Amino acid sequence: MRLRSTDISARTLGDETIVLSLSTSQYFTITGVGTRVFELLVEDTSVDELVGKIVHEYEVDPETAHRDIEAFLDRLRDAELLH
Repeated sequence: MRLRSTDISARTLGDETIVLSLSTSQYFTITGVGTRVFELLVEDTSVDELVGKIVHEYEVDPETAHRDIEAFLDRLRDAELLH
C-alpha cells in the first residue's frame, strides 16, 4: 500500500504534517509517529514493514506498533488517502 500521491498535497513542519485531499478538499493533521508512518507510505510498503521500521526507530513493542499502525491506516483508508 502507499499514499495516493497524485490526490494529496502534504507539508511537514517539525513533527506535524498537514495533508490536503485534493479529491475531497478535506484537511488532515497528523502528528507524532503518524508523521513518520505517513512519510514511509510514500513508497509501496506492507504493514509488517511499517511495524518493523517503527519498532526499530521508536521505543514501542511490536504488538502496540501493529495495533496503532492498523488504526492509523484505517483512518487513512476512510479518508481515501491510500491506494
